[in-house]
Amino acid sequence: MIVRDSATPLYEQLKGWLRDEIAAGGEPGRQLPSERQLVERFGVSRITVRKALADLVGEGVVYSVPGRGFFVGEKEQLYELHALRSFSDDARERGQEPSSRVLEARLILAAPAQAFQLDVPAGTELVSLRRVRLLDGAPAILQHVWLPHAMCPDLLAAPLDRISLYAVLAERYSVRLTRGRTAIAARLADPVERVLLELPEPSAVLTVDQVTYDRAGRPVELLQSSHNPKRYPLSIAHSEAGGRGEVMRHGA
Repeated sequence: MIVRDSATPLYEQLKGWLRDEIAAGGEPGRQLPSERQLVERFGVSRITVRKALADLVGEGVVYSVPGRGFFVGEKEQLYELHALRSFSDDARERGQEPSSRVLEARLILAAPAQAFQLDVPAGTELVSLRRVRLLDGAPAILQHVWLPHAMCPDLLAAPLDRISLYAVLAERYSVRLTRGRTAIAARLADPVERVLLELPEPSAVLTVDQVTYDRAGRPVELLQSSHNPKRYPLSIAHSEAGGRGEVMRHGA
């Protein structure tokens, strides 16, 4: 129930209650109580109710039907984070068809921040590859990758809308990735992300920033991606031995 003197905002408490209700028996498609019913039941403002419901819509937990109300969304299939596993391989293992829409594929000169991450001099020629990654034709990830061109000459001649980047690096250039350093966060989607990932306003996106290294310890790939949390939610696996989560990214 709602605790008014709690440090947790009222809308967050209401979100928690709705999540618990859904977990306890919220079959996909079941209608939630109306805004008016929630206002009356918990004695909160309509703004508080709308904020809680909007957050749950952005997270893919519920969806709205104009004129009818809010309904429980489909149960999400979580994608485990693993730094060296490709988007394509992961999708096919789950019985989904991966594809890509190329937004940018060109050579650029490394800015100081990119050069630092990839351990190359500023001004080094980089491949800049920006793609929307799709699952069964639905956009799931907006991804931007930078790679030192010297490691993968003529990569831009490859069919970048169809290939697994990791497979091409291994097969054509004998570059095999062995470890990655990854940071995960969440934020509100910007207007471009909302359009490309087919997200309502407002919506949250999961972000993944990663540098991936080859056997010699050289940085090979700098990646930034934004995820539709409903179509590509992430999970982290933990093990007793190391206590560390394996973080999965969606590179190639």
